Amino acid sequence: MAGMSYEIEDDSSYLFACAELKTREVEFVSSARIERMLSAADMEEFLKVLGETVFATEISSIEAEGSFERVMVSGYKAINDYLESRLESGHEDLIHILFFEEFLHDLKLIIKSSMLKKDLKDYYIPIKYEYGFLMEAYNKGKFNNLFGPMPELMEYLKGLEGAQGEKDLRKMELDFEIFYTKKMIDAAKGLKRKMMRDYMSQKVDLINIETIYRSKQLEEKNGFADLLHSGGCLDRNMLAGLENESMDFITKELENADCGEVVIKGGQRLFADKSFSSFERNRDLYFLQYFDRVKYNVSNLEKIFLFFLKKKIELININILYTGIRYSADKSNIRSKIE
Repeated sequence: MAGMSYEIEDDSSYLFACAELKTREVEFVSSARIERMLSAADMEEFLKVLGETVFATEISSIEAEGSFERVMVSGYKAINDYLESRLESGHEDLIHILFFEEFLHDLKLIIKSSMLKKDLKDYYIPIKYEYGFLMEAYNKGKFNNLFGPMPELMEYLKGLEGAQGEKDLRKMELDFEIFYTKKMIDAAKGLKRKMMRDYMSQKVDLINIETIYRSKQLEEKNGFADLLHSGGCLDRNMLAGLENESMDFITKELENADCGEVVIKGGQRLFADKSFSSFERNRDLYFLQYFDRVKYNVSNLEKIFLFFLKKKIELININILYTGIRYSADKSNIRSKIE
């Protein structure tokens, strides 16, 4: 990351939006309150601290539902709605880049629901489209009411299910993940922002590295070479060539990459904690630091993306905190997922 240089200019078309978001920075939960929530002895104490934040109006519904998940999803929807109302023409795909994992999850759920003939609504994340709306579009093969890359993605899914031959759901999912990632790289390029394009390329790198780590930790016999994506900063063939190497060798090979800090810290925490949440947390911190270089700008697309990336990560972390406190998880395990 240190070697990457960008000339990031202010964009007057986003002057109002960035000024508006600047005033909203008070919404972020302070590290001191996060620490107090983590130290809470029980759910009552946790909710008391949460009630001192922007989520105060949600406390009664959180108590009634016994979950923070609805608040998290509502937060996602609010982010989507805000971006839809503020983004300039040609920049709408920023939403798909921000919610990369969530849209991928939902699309894989659509084909799984169709093939298994099951209603999987309870597992769906309704950010932009409701489950029923997207399922109806998929079943009818009519995607003209969908936006951005979604029509092409749905067409590809439909083609996978309709292809002749034996159907292997896992192989279909992996095929779709490769196609989906390529479309998201194209979407980032379409924004015509070098920093956003490099962000997506590095995201691909870290997806690939996580795949490598997962394969090594689980000692998977099939290896990882066929699961890697193209389009990252790190050459796919180079990564595939590490398949038979030790973790120490792999770490040494990758430590000088732009995302080398995640390679080292993420790997150490992964194998110490036996959880991929630590790796994901190091990845999140890396990208927050990556976008931190725009903090001295007044207004641009990257500054907007940074604000909502932080907001999304915060929602995820509070959900982890809530769930951990509710089910009396070990505090050190909770900390490793959010610290």
